Amino acid sequence: MEKIAVVVVGYNRPDSMRRILNSLAKAVYQEKDIPLVISIDHSRIEEVAQVAREFQWNYGSKEVICHKERLGLRKHIISCGDLTEKYGAVMILEDDLYVSPDYYNYAMSTLKKYGEHPKIAGIGLNTKRELLESPYPFFPRHTGYDVYFQQFATSWGQVWNKRMWNTFKEWYEAHPVLPPNVHMPVSVLHYPESSWAKFYQSYVVEKDKYYVFSYDSLTTNFGDAGEHFNHSSSAFQSLLFYGKKEYRMPEFEDGVKYDIYGEPVGLSAYLDLPEEEFTCDFWGRKQEASYKRYLLTCCNKPYKKIKQYSMCMKPMELNVIEEIPGHDITLYDTSKTDTTFVPDKKERIRFLEYGYGIINGRDLLKWAIERMLQKIR
Repeated sequence: MEKIAVVVVGYNRPDSMRRILNSLAKAVYQEKDIPLVISIDHSRIEEVAQVAREFQWNYGSKEVICHKERLGLRKHIISCGDLTEKYGAVMILEDDLYVSPDYYNYAMSTLKKYGEHPKIAGIGLNTKRELLESPYPFFPRHTGYDVYFQQFATSWGQVWNKRMWNTFKEWYEAHPVLPPNVHMPVSVLHYPESSWAKFYQSYVVEKDKYYVFSYDSLTTNFGDAGEHFNHSSSAFQSLLFYGKKEYRMPEFEDGVKYDIYGEPVGLSAYLDLPEEEFTCDFWGRKQEASYKRYLLTCCNKPYKKIKQYSMCMKPMELNVIEEIPGHDITLYDTSKTDTTFVPDKKERIRFLEYGYGIINGRDLLKWAIERMLQKIR
């Protein structure tokens, strides 16, 4: 099996470049002859290239690419994906990341297992605990394996082989502009034009493909000021896995799966409903135009109620799988209107308590005021 080429992407942040390269040097490698490519977009800060050239890579060849013209982030990442033609498989690491000591072992293990599966569009190294368009934490269901699958293309460390990249690249070149899509989060479609991720995420959803994710994050993000953020933040840090293990991986067909919103895939089977007529939208973030006949949600909706469950167990879908009785999760028939519908004014409080436990109102108010003052300043 070909070794994955580690591709570090930089622009104008020498300290960030130095930090990620040091994390690569500290990692534990079971492989030899690992190619390292450091790709630097054009800027006036020569120190970035100097850091790259002086870095000692003791595990294989090192190549430093200094682009002579400014590409911008999207074109830069696309050019790095094109390196699959030379190396067969690449791992893309932007310079504000930091890797786990076991990051390369995980990448090689998962690529060997899923690299040729037609449903797999990439391997993610970062595990987020947040959902798109939601302040609530994400609890993926654990069934004893070390990985699960989600229709989300992470930009915080990802692996593509030639098959994955060529299939995406063909789609990408046919879609220079993204059309509206009711099955995509609006926030993704509104990513800046410099974002490559919104194209990859749209591709994953349209083609019904998945990324492989570890329950333990193999990268974390320092949130350095850069292309998309004007100040650094610790808000993007993940719980970094700091050990070593043999990864237990299911067959794709048997694995736990989530859509791009982090909603579970396959719950219709537990409800004896056809998948093509079913929508799961626990947190109420999907566009209503995407709803099918049967809707499972924690939100109060003006449709006919069929069945209800509690909202106690974590992850949310366990309440349905285990048939925990209650009145928080409702299965609706959207083809029929409920004329007695009354909005639930405590809905968001229930969500916050489920996500974060008991809410201290005074501390929450103080935090909100302080954040507002920071934005004003």
